[in-house]
This record gives sequence, C-alpha cells and structure tokens, in this order.
Amino acid sequence: MEPMRNAYTETATAQRYDSARSLPSETKSLWLEAVRSAVPDGAIKRVLDLGCGTGRFTSALGETFGCSAVGVEPSRAMLDVASARGDANVQLRQGDAANIPLEDHSVDLVFMSQVFHHLPNPERALDEINRVLTPGGYLAIRNGTREHNPELHWIRFFPEAWKIEDARTPLARDIEAAVTRRHFVLLTHRTIDQMFAASYAEYFEKISRRGLSALIAISDQEFYNGLEEFKRWIDQQPQDAAVYEPVDLFIFQRA
Repeated sequence: MEPMRNAYTETATAQRYDSARSLPSETKSLWLEAVRSAVPDGAIKRVLDLGCGTGRFTSALGETFGCSAVGVEPSRAMLDVASARGDANVQLRQGDAANIPLEDHSVDLVFMSQVFHHLPNPERALDEINRVLTPGGYLAIRNGTREHNPELHWIRFFPEAWKIEDARTPLARDIEAAVTRRHFVLLTHRTIDQMFAASYAEYFEKISRRGLSALIAISDQEFYNGLEEFKRWIDQQPQDAAVYEPVDLFIFQRA
C-alpha cells in the first residue's frame, strides 16, 4: 500500500476538520469525565494534548483538571485553526510525538485522541512521552481499534477506506502491549459507545465533509460512489435517532 498523503497539513482540510470530526458537548464531557475519574484528585498540574489537531480537547482538558494545558501538533494548518479559538489558558506548539518540544518531567498527563495509529514510530513516541511525564504521570489514549471497525456504519460504503482502516488500526491488545513494553502500567481499558451525531442527517453531513483521513486517501470517484450509497442507506434510517460509535480508552501510568 502506498503511503497515505497527509492532508491534515493542508489549509482546506484543517478548516473543515472541526465540523467533520466535532463531537456533541455531552460526548466530549463523557470522555473528559472518563479520564478525570481514572486519576487521583489533584494529581494533574499540567496536561499535554499530544497531536491536538485543531484543539478540540485541549482547553477542555485544562478546565477539567483546573490546570494549564499545552497542545502539540505537527500541522501548522491545524494549529492555525486551534489558535483562532483564542483559549487564554492554552499554549500551542508545533512538534510531533517523536520530538516533543517540552522539558523533561514537565507534564502530569499526556492525552492522545485518535493519534496512536498515525505514529510512524510508536516506540520513539512512547519514550518521548515517558521523558516529558513527571514520575508516576499518566498517559490517556483515546483511539479506535480494529475489533470495532465493522461497527462503524459509514465504513461499509467505502470498501477502499475500510482496507486502509484495517491495515493501520491496531488491535486493543497491540496498543496495550506496545505501551506496557515502554515502562508504563495499564490502569484501565474500556470501550465507550460515544454519540457521534445527534441524528442520521447530521451523521451524513459529517461524513460528507470528508474529514476522516481514510476517506481523504481514497479516490474522488470511490468517495462519491460510496457517498451516494451511504445517502440511500441514511434515508432509510429513523432520522431523529442519534448515531453512536465505539472508541477505546486506555489509561496508563508511568512506572
């Protein structure tokens, strides 16, 4: 398989990313509470949102833990969108997981949302995370896993995108094994069925914006053919029903 073009470096993709990947407020709160409940009160003084994208979690992480937050992201285009949010308690820095632009032992929690499967060198990234975490600090990984790909409604209509997802998305046990090999202890692992869209109409609108990297990677013809079939399926669904998708949450502690 040819390397996937990194469209997240492109301004047009970054500008539509929030609308295509946005989560309802109750879903975001669900994730933040799941992370908060897994660590002791008062343990987090500074949080790193690694691979923060447009910053959709960065400020909320700081608010959840009552601390400062820093977002690190390789794409300048994505950071420009994040910066436009104007969050006063957030620092944004350009960098990647293999070379995190932070001091040693400078954060108490590293949060990674849908980043792990994009890492070209997970071992190097985990060593860097270990470096910037304080002793006993925490790593939270929010990521899709291959076991749950068949439960994603949209994926059935884009077979080439499904192949991409299956090729790159790790199994849950592979994430656990990779992280625990690099001086981390698994505290908890659970699958959260999150509300992704409040209705099927909204679900179609989000997928049609082509913000998912696997949909960006396929040809325009494959995308629009799949979108046409997807729309026919959407029209047969109860339009006032919410759409849920499974995503896994892993919480590790630095050994």
